[in-house]
Amino acid sequence: MISFLQEIPNLIKSFSQKRTKCLLFNYDVLGHSDSVDINHIKQIVDLADPPQRFTGFISQRSLAALKAELPQNLILAGANGVEIDGPGFLWNFPRLGMLRHQIDQIITTLAMEIGPEWARKNIGMNGLELSISIPENDQFTANKLSNLVRHNLSGTLLGATMAKKKIRIYPNDQWDRRLFIQKIANLLPNENGLTPTIFYFGASVADEPAFRETNLHGYSVLLRENIGRRTVARYYLRSKQELNKVLIWFNSQ
Repeated sequence: MISFLQEIPNLIKSFSQKRTKCLLFNYDVLGHSDSVDINHIKQIVDLADPPQRFTGFISQRSLAALKAELPQNLILAGANGVEIDGPGFLWNFPRLGMLRHQIDQIITTLAMEIGPEWARKNIGMNGLELSISIPENDQFTANKLSNLVRHNLSGTLLGATMAKKKIRIYPNDQWDRRLFIQKIANLLPNENGLTPTIFYFGASVADEPAFRETNLHGYSVLLRENIGRRTVARYYLRSKQELNKVLIWFNSQ
């Protein structure tokens, strides 16, 4: 893995070619990574210039939440990319309606079995993921929750991880960010018979599948140098200052 700044001289030639470019950023990382400043979001938004250059964000949050915060000339991908709104195209995961229905059924069941007030306080939803808080020092409710979740997940498109204080429910092996990158590559226009060049910037574990697929289409960039785990990203930017240099360069092209 090398610094993405070292790659810029090589990019100058490729940017002179009439080939679609697409820059994608993990929106959830931008406000939390030590290497990113929230002010960079405006710089990223300014990069969008379809149909030659597309810019977008992917988030765990819903597409509606992204639309409430960001302009509409971008690629916005909610719930890890199962719902995509881009300049000139729309796409939803074919089983999105079923996933939402099954999630709603679980919420309804828990509210009925344990109580609506408890459900309101202890069940959180982010995109297509549920986070259920397990009450401390209440083994009876904890066991009931565990049994209810296991029973209601049977035969669904959902999976769960159960920790001491939290249950996480999510789409099970239906989708990941590798498939999102594949879908974006298919949705974007091909110029002169050439597939789009994709740049993907992220830092979370969920970005690893995206990094892996992006390596086939362009440039995978980790937004911090010392991540503390193995990564398949080929490049890194280790600070806010380095990311700022890259965004300034992109905006100059």
